[in-house]
Amino acid sequence: MKKKTRNWKLLPAAFLILALTGCAENQIPDLTADQEKAVGEYVALTLMRYDAGHRSRLMDLSLYQDELTQPATPEPQEPSGMRPVDDTPVIDNSGTGTGTGQQPAIQYSMEQVIGLPEGIRIVFMGEKFCDYYPDEGELFFSVNATPGKKLMVLSFAVSNTSEQDQTLDLLMSDVQYRVTLNGDYTRRAYITSLENDLTTYMNTIPAGGAAEAVLIIEVSQEMADSVESISLSVKGGEMEHTSVLR
Repeated sequence: MKKKTRNWKLLPAAFLILALTGCAENQIPDLTADQEKAVGEYVALTLMRYDAGHRSRLMDLSLYQDELTQPATPEPQEPSGMRPVDDTPVIDNSGTGTGTGQQPAIQYSMEQVIGLPEGIRIVFMGEKFCDYYPDEGELFFSVNATPGKKLMVLSFAVSNTSEQDQTLDLLMSDVQYRVTLNGDYTRRAYITSLENDLTTYMNTIPAGGAAEAVLIIEVSQEMADSVESISLSVKGGEMEHTSVLR
């Protein structure tokens, strides 16, 4: 039934075409180009209008209204920066040493910090406690302990291992000497006028010879009776050295 209705609707268009064309060549009316174009467009529109199988190129937007009003889901974005790949180099900074970017501390000897000439060596000989120093002989100058305290005298052998005499002059030296007992009791060495005071030592040591030098600090009587460890820190400018003496 639907097909028959379609055919009847197409008859007016067919009659119009026949009326325009006719059966013979001399029956074609004279038309201008604009008129021919208008007739052609009318016929084409009429056929398309009544052709149930033809679909309009115009879209019915009401069918897509819901989709148009909803915001589009954004595309996932890659994080900024370098993406990890198999051949990307990995730097391990978790280790110790040069990997941390810090230069290892330079180790200076005691002779380097003090500024002694080449061939001069200093060796710790021992310590003693006394009320005054020197404690024997008639000397021009001596150091006395404060009442209730003791002088701790550290003795060093300064030897000349070179083949020529070496002159030492530490009178104007800015080297600091600190003695630490039992790990936490620290005292700075006295600067005295003793001839053999290492802080102000001035003497010429012959080739192959040796001399004695001392450092003196003052400690309490209790500390003098309970010394278990001794260390010496020597600092001069940017250089520093620490020795464990006992």
